[in-house]
Amino acid sequence: MAQFTFTNNTYAGEALAGFMASTLLEADSVKRGLLTVINDVKSRKVILDVDDDVVFQNPSGIFADQGTTTTQTESYLDPVVYEFMKQEQWDKLAQSWEAQSLKPGAFMDYEGTVDLSDFMVQRYLTKIQIANERLYWLGKGATKEATFTADFNGLLPTISAASGVYKVGLGKPATSMAATAINASGVVTVSSTVTLTDGDVVTITAVTGSSKDTTNGGSGIDVQGQSYFVQVLSATTFKLVRNYNEINTRKPATFSGSSSAATVSYINASNVLDVLTGVYAQLDPADRSQEDFNLQIPFHVGYAYAQAQANKAVNVLNAFTDSKKMDYLGVPLQLMNHWQANTILGARSSNLFLGVDLLGDTSELSTVYMKPYTNDNVVRMKARMKAAVNFKFANELFYLSA
Repeated sequence: MAQFTFTNNTYAGEALAGFMASTLLEADSVKRGLLTVINDVKSRKVILDVDDDVVFQNPSGIFADQGTTTTQTESYLDPVVYEFMKQEQWDKLAQSWEAQSLKPGAFMDYEGTVDLSDFMVQRYLTKIQIANERLYWLGKGATKEATFTADFNGLLPTISAASGVYKVGLGKPATSMAATAINASGVVTVSSTVTLTDGDVVTITAVTGSSKDTTNGGSGIDVQGQSYFVQVLSATTFKLVRNYNEINTRKPATFSGSSSAATVSYINASNVLDVLTGVYAQLDPADRSQEDFNLQIPFHVGYAYAQAQANKAVNVLNAFTDSKKMDYLGVPLQLMNHWQANTILGARSSNLFLGVDLLGDTSELSTVYMKPYTNDNVVRMKARMKAAVNFKFANELFYLSA
């Protein structure tokens, strides 16, 4: 039976009013209108499009069809159903300093305090929304909360694998370097760290060896494809400090095994202006000119851009104190909280689809105290969601990644 557990429960002094928890980033892609939301997706929804060319012909008194074929294509939203379920027996509250908030009566030990109950419900709801955000964009494979069996690829992996998408890599000298070793402590050896600074985020690919990330226990996951905050140690070494996917938990990265070679890719203050210049030049003018077109970038790229703006503002008053506008030559830059590192997506929101049964499902948590029904002194919480993501026009998407 799930029960609250307590550590450092000293009963020292008075209990502070309210409760605290670690900071979480907001899940807000839908609020910012970066996706087109389609409600009432109970089963497969078909997204249709139809198009044809226009041909100017010679004048003719007899009607002559231009001879082109009108094409209709379709793509799909196939919803995946998944749930959150949690059961809690709260009688251990009577063994903590929270006992002073319990109502009189021995049975009240199971019901918990109202403040704590409300706090936990809101905490679960926030985490559900953030997990959904990661699921929509990154897919099940990069969302540790997703343990259901159905496939859910996510928008970025789907776009990355699609043919027709304009794709760009970070394999150039200004945005990548060769590593000659990764040891079991996560220390990476390269020819020079002069373009790196503490706090930069690097993506590790082309790994030769047995390096595993054991941050979440077990035998670990391959370092291949993972991204990390770094700390520069010397002129030729830096340490992988924290997995970028652990931004909400702040777990320090741990490793096992070692590797003899890898590619290190990064976007930071030293190269972000060149990266955005290259991106801007390659955007389709027809897409770039649309009102709902955005360049979506991870938080660390946004910070690098702000730093680069300040560095370039020579002799400008308050260059390092004023907030920086997040656009590039008039194209909005959307900072994505739960995103793939060193990745930039150029897309119209009308070309990215999120299908849900009801958008409010992510904020609906059913809570039931079971004693009146089964005589079990437990509280059960449950949420149920359906979701599907897809895009329509691959040739109207720009995708940069490591």
